[in-house]
Amino acid sequence: MSTEKPSRPVSPTFFPSLAFLLFGVALALAFVVASDKLGRSIGQFRQNRPEITVKGVATLDVTSGQGSLSGSIVWRGEDFAAGRAAMASQRAELLKALKLAGFTEQEVVFEATDFTRYEPAVFVEYANPGEGTRAPAQRAPVDFNRFARGKVPEFGFAQSFTIESSNVTRIRDFARQELFLEQGVVLGRSSPVYRLVKLNEVKKELLEAAAQDAQRRAATLVNGSGSKVGSLLEASQGVIQISAKDRVGESDSNSVDLYSIDKTIRVVVTMRFEITKE
Repeated sequence: MSTEKPSRPVSPTFFPSLAFLLFGVALALAFVVASDKLGRSIGQFRQNRPEITVKGVATLDVTSGQGSLSGSIVWRGEDFAAGRAAMASQRAELLKALKLAGFTEQEVVFEATDFTRYEPAVFVEYANPGEGTRAPAQRAPVDFNRFARGKVPEFGFAQSFTIESSNVTRIRDFARQELFLEQGVVLGRSSPVYRLVKLNEVKKELLEAAAQDAQRRAATLVNGSGSKVGSLLEASQGVIQISAKDRVGESDSNSVDLYSIDKTIRVVVTMRFEITKE
């Protein structure tokens, strides 16, 4: 007698559900493949799209609007009272010379006077013994920027000053002027510095001019090829050079000239355009 159990009948809804699931999987795979092909096609189109990259340049001659000159009055000696008197006298003479040159009190700033006391150097003697002989004693060199130059203390006075004016030619002329001070008083002056005013406004105008120059260059390069300059794809600012007038050179780095009154500003931009058919 057979003991096999009768098989369970398959639900009539099983096969349609399985078919629907397989269809969904196939549709998803097709979407992935289609998206990949579309992405490759777009990338290939972008790679094959004709482009042109050009640089635009703009220059402008300008005159510095602010000048400055720094200097100092220095005295050093053994007589403290004489040093103070010499410094006060020479400061008054310098102010008189500045006034005669046309500077106002507001354009001249004197810093507080620095005072230094230099003590006599303590000489260090040493000997280098040789084989069986003794070398003569020697003195180590002395730094007289730290010690007195003799056997008694010395006193040093120094006062810095700065002149700032919008009259740059006056700054230049005073820097060249000879000034005679009392004996023992030293007048030091640095090279005058000249700066531009409203530089940001000028840079904005130059960037616009450089962009227009880049567009003209691109149009010139594609002219006659049956194409035209299309949309702007990318733009970037390049170097900005401020040089002495008529001394501008091509460079890949920014530069600023501080020692010329008349300057030339040079601005460079890089622009990338799409090329389309006419």
